[in-house]
Amino acid sequence: KRAVFSSTNFENILTWETEADIPPGTVFDVQYKQYGEKSWLNKRECQSITHPFCNLTRETENFMEHYYARVRA
Repeated sequence: KRAVFSSTNFENILTWETEADIPPGTVFDVQYKQYGEKSWLNKRECQSITHPFCNLTRETENFMEHYYARVRA
């Protein structure tokens, strides 16, 4: 829940909160898309991860565009 981008020095990191009672071994999958696009794209390095963050800097380089991201547990 509460997935947000944190941007510092042109690095865009997606972070999210987890429930306190999250089961051990829970993994996360991150997807992103540019505003106006219909299909979501998988962030390859952020599939089946256990930590609550993902670096989307390369995928969101164009600071003139708007981006969305989502996380599935």
